[in-house]
Amino acid sequence: MLEELLKYERLGSKDELMFLLFKALPLSKSQKVKDLKQYCTSNHFSIGRSFDGILKLLEFISFISVSNGIVSINRELFDPSRIERPETFLENGDFIEGILSSLKREGAMADFVSPDALRLDADSGLFYLKESLIPLRFFAIRNVLISVGLFERNSTLRSNSLFVRVDATDIFKALVVDPLREHSRTSKRKITRFELKTQLNRQEELGEKAEIFVVGFEQQRLHGHPSIDEIRRVSEDHANAGYDIESFNDKQSVFTDRFIEVKSYSDNVVFHWSQNEIDTAKELAQKYFLYLVDRNKMSQSGYAPRIFQNPYQKLFENEFWVKEPEAWKVSGPRENQT
Repeated sequence: MLEELLKYERLGSKDELMFLLFKALPLSKSQKVKDLKQYCTSNHFSIGRSFDGILKLLEFISFISVSNGIVSINRELFDPSRIERPETFLENGDFIEGILSSLKREGAMADFVSPDALRLDADSGLFYLKESLIPLRFFAIRNVLISVGLFERNSTLRSNSLFVRVDATDIFKALVVDPLREHSRTSKRKITRFELKTQLNRQEELGEKAEIFVVGFEQQRLHGHPSIDEIRRVSEDHANAGYDIESFNDKQSVFTDRFIEVKSYSDNVVFHWSQNEIDTAKELAQKYFLYLVDRNKMSQSGYAPRIFQNPYQKLFENEFWVKEPEAWKVSGPRENQT
């Protein structure tokens, strides 16, 4: 639902929202979308450019439902007949809460309001956002929240910033600040030693299955080679070899001359390459092969892994591969060094 909403550049001004909520929608419990749009554009000229976006916004916050071209009001969340002061409805309460709660529900709050964008003015005690750090795709939602008064610009305090209205601080803190704090605390969840050991065992098990698959793949690729039994996993008895499997480059090879490092993945290609493996790949160059095995496809007939010859050159001299060091070996100075 959110991705559909973000396609719209206009989600309505305060005046347009008021017209749709308190003039057009109350005309009937349910209306055809085309009839509602015709009524709005006939009686409120500017709303024509925003109508579709407003409708999607009201559906996003569950004020209405749209099914088979029929618009129905969800009176549990929005009942215009029970609102005593429609003129203050957008600024106070349910509408702003509906937008913020829906962003939170979609797991998009940290995308809309990143921790880097959110600040607290020490003198006034007001929360504010650095406007330049709000993603472009959220600008329509930003504009709505400015229109209904959640955000205000105050050049005397800080330029290019959106301040949270004083009397909206509590709802902003509850629906934005506190969830972001919780998100920050849990973004890197602590794991126990048992959980870590379980993860490592599981990774080892998956790696072993991928290696066995590659041995079978190589035996099939080299079917008829007189020394096919020499294709083997070396990782079982030579863990620091820098590769997992010894094989033959082709059927004419007399000695094993294809040294294979196997990395398995699921969905996205992400793997860890140790320094020993990197050094071995650099040394063996064209004889070193990286086989990337999709665990979701290993059981499919005819599946072949992605194969990279001389991966050191391809990975470290290619900007399309993202390399991130996760650990550094640090040696202390000798005793006679300061």
